[in-house]
Amino acid sequence: MLLIDGVKYELWTPPTEDEFEQVVKEHTQEIFGEKSIYFDRKQKLKSLAGIGSIPDGYALILGDVPHWHIVEVELSSHPLDQHIVSQVSKFIIGIKNPYTQREIALAMYTLYTEYAEVTRDGFLRLKVEQPIRANEIFKFLSDIISKQPTLTIIIEKDTEGLREAISTLRYPEIKVVEFQTFTREGIGLPVHAHLFEPLYKAIPQVEAKPQIKPTVGESFEVTLPPSCMKYYYIHVPVQKKHLFPNSKTSIELETDVGLIATGFNIDPAWGAWLQKGLSDWFKAHKELKAGDKIRFTVIEPMKKYRFETVR
Repeated sequence: MLLIDGVKYELWTPPTEDEFEQVVKEHTQEIFGEKSIYFDRKQKLKSLAGIGSIPDGYALILGDVPHWHIVEVELSSHPLDQHIVSQVSKFIIGIKNPYTQREIALAMYTLYTEYAEVTRDGFLRLKVEQPIRANEIFKFLSDIISKQPTLTIIIEKDTEGLREAISTLRYPEIKVVEFQTFTREGIGLPVHAHLFEPLYKAIPQVEAKPQIKPTVGESFEVTLPPSCMKYYYIHVPVQKKHLFPNSKTSIELETDVGLIATGFNIDPAWGAWLQKGLSDWFKAHKELKAGDKIRFTVIEPMKKYRFETVR
């Protein structure tokens, strides 16, 4: 039992693996970190000998050392040797196949582009494109997939038997995440709490420094990534976010096509990006290409800015 402020929570046992997988998928950012992208497309891993199995998903981890995970969501009630160990051993065999590696990279790339196209998700594009200095997303994904992945088992109850079973696989990178769910007594799953150990190290909290206020005439430049001209957004690096107000405040951009009212989407690790109202400006500047620079100049701090191309 889990007791929170006098309220009792009971350990929840997932009735099916599918239901447990849905719960886990809702929290992949918390498991793998904010610089991760989770792909739940079930691309088959198949060895050259034809032995194959399908994992539950893949986690792509960006940052200083990009890497990836093959993810298997399991229930402890499944037989260890006949089910869990058998599944994971097939992944180990299958991932050595270069053709399989290429197919996984292609599946990731397809899912990434489809999702970004449908949602116009500038943040998703920044997470992938910011670490890449050239417009080579597929090559970037292929290079990561060619490296040895971490095999990650997410299970609702870790056991000594599971640890002993997977130790027989002799694979150097296997991680087990015990993902427990507690439901409020008398209510059930609608009110719940999760308990698990994340697979990333939290960034140490540093003492907040006094915010540097922008001054009239202060300016800086940003470089356009490849997708800006297609999805009409501008990325503002986190180092320059102090020059702008928060995400709930509108600002005005003075441009050569008139005054534009816009606002920010913000993420602490990646900075911010402007998107609202910029489509007409981009359409009027079809000559722009990746690598070109845009300059912001403060006209009225936190309210109005000049926005122009750098010649």
